[in-house]
This record gives sequence, structure tokens and C-alpha cells, in this order.
Amino acid sequence: MRKYLLTIFLLLSGFSLLAQNNCERSLNEARSDYSNGNLYAIPGKLADCLVDGFLKSEKIEAYRLLTLTYLNINQNEKAKESLIKLLKIKTDYKVLPNVDPPELYSLYRKIKTDPIYFIGIVGLMNFNTIQVLKGKNGDLRRFSQNPYKNKDSYRYTPKISFQVGAQFIYPFSEKLWLRGDVMYQNQKYDYSETIVHNTEAKDNTFTYESSDNGLNLNVSARGILDKYYWKPFMEIGITGRYNINQLLLNYVSEDSEELEEGNADRIDISMYRKKFNFGLHAHIGTMFMVGENYGEIKIGATKYMLAHTNYLDDNQRILQTVDNRGEVIEDDFSNLIYEVNIAFNIPFFNFR
Repeated sequence: MRKYLLTIFLLLSGFSLLAQNNCERSLNEARSDYSNGNLYAIPGKLADCLVDGFLKSEKIEAYRLLTLTYLNINQNEKAKESLIKLLKIKTDYKVLPNVDPPELYSLYRKIKTDPIYFIGIVGLMNFNTIQVLKGKNGDLRRFSQNPYKNKDSYRYTPKISFQVGAQFIYPFSEKLWLRGDVMYQNQKYDYSETIVHNTEAKDNTFTYESSDNGLNLNVSARGILDKYYWKPFMEIGITGRYNINQLLLNYVSEDSEELEEGNADRIDISMYRKKFNFGLHAHIGTMFMVGENYGEIKIGATKYMLAHTNYLDDNQRILQTVDNRGEVIEDDFSNLIYEVNIAFNIPFFNFR
């Protein structure tokens, strides 16, 4: 049985090699015919191998040769069809002035070769900074119930986290593109506070990490300079956010040991929070060619316009922490999120 399979494999390999050699010979003959002015013989010699036989690089050369042939025998529609077939094989093929024949460049200029839209994946990291909001009298809106709260010390520490999603880009005009993405974004920060009792009682220090998971819908207008291989841009837009959950993690108190592994070490406070928020964002960056596709890198920030800690009921600000070790009373704050994103975009065309 193995002998039969090996024989069949060798026969198929031989036929494939023979067909490849024949197509290579046909392409060489077509080149020679073009050089000698025997133009009408070229389409017939290339036809079969264009259906099945040429390698990708050979097929590109064959369609180029066929396009030039049709241009020289005044069959312009067939020349256009051949060039479009070439572009579908290699979407980043470029005809250059003063390098390629002028009749080929003139035809290329008449064909719409810009992408009609891009679909891509995007993500990387964000840096969540906290801005405690002020009340009507200008004081920070703090909610500690400690009568000596002016002596309390507290700290919000920004943390790096991740984001990932999918994006759609639509070139509205030469210099204005529209972009939208749906992003899963995790935002984190550390919070620590020392409560001064001003009595013989020991001052209490607690810390925790906040982890906020949400879905962002970002819509923006992108001003772009299309340099073909490079596309620098600046964009501004709006962000709508749906908060999936808000977790308080890794609670530690100075009068108790850190939680041992395996114990419950998180509090989900999502049920107390309003679900929706919105913000404004701005980014600068560039797209760049990666083969026939486009990579992208950009930096920027999103400023949320509502208090990120909006509670459904202010009485629910006071939460018992893990194992009832203390109380967590969050301030009203908004977020300024610094972002670094990379993307990989696939362009789609409608050559015509």
C-alpha cells in the first residue's frame, strides 16, 4: 500500500513540476514575443497558466505583460481588466512615473486603488489616573466619617492595565477618515488611607486595588496625511463606556495579616454603581505598511466627564471590606486614562 501511495505522490509531483516548467517556458516566450513586437501571440500563450500554473510572482508579471500588450494593440478595456486582476493578487502593487511605461502609469492612475475600508484588531495598555472631584464650595468631595479627617492621609496610585478590541476605519475623504472600535478595557488603581483617630486607639491603615472592567465604544474623526507607506494622523472623538464590574482586590489592614491564598479576597461593588459613563478622547499616531496590510501605533488619552464613582445610593458608599476588617468609603472622582495602542489593519478594495 505504501508503495502505491509513494508512486502516486511521485507521479503527481512530476506532473506538477512539468506543468510549472511549461508555464515558466510560456512566460519566457511571451517576454520574447513582447520584445520582438509579436504582440498578438502573447494572450494565448499566457491564458492557460493564468488559470492554473503560474506562481504568484509569475502571475503578477504575466498580468503586467498582458496589460502592456493590450495597451499597445489598443484594447484598453482588456488592459484595464488585466491590471485590476494584477491588483487583486497584489493589492499594494504600485506603478511609478518615470520608471514604468507612461501608458501603464496613465492607466493605473485611472483605476481606484485606495482602500474602501479597513478592519483591524487593536489594543495594548492604559494608565489610569484619578482626579478627586470638588464640591460647590471648592472642597474635595471626600466621604470619610472621621471627625478628624483633615489629618487623614490618603493616596490614589495610578496603575498600568490592558485593553483589546476590534476597529473599523472608513476613509470618508482623502484627509478625513472615520474610525470606530469596540474595546474591552480593564482600569486599575491602588488606594491607601490612614485614618487618624486622635485618641489612644491605634490609627487604622487600609489599602486595596480597584479593578474596573468595561466595554468601550469609541467613535472618532481622524485627520490623516496619506504618504502611502506612512499615514500620520491625529484623531478626536467620544467614548461611551458600559461598566461590567468593579472589584476591590487584595485588601490589607495594618492590624491584620495579608489574606492567605485561597481566602475570599475581592468585593464586587458593581451592584451599587451606575453602569454608563462617557468621555472625550484624542490620539496621535501613524499607520504604516506591513506587506499588503497596515500596522498602527498611537498614543493619547480619554477624559471621562462623569464621576466614575457615581453610586445609585450614597448610603452604599460605606462598604465592609473583606472579613469585615474595616470600611471602604470612596471619594467622587473622574478618570484621565492615558493610552498606548497598537493595531493591525486589513484593507479592503473595490478596484474599478
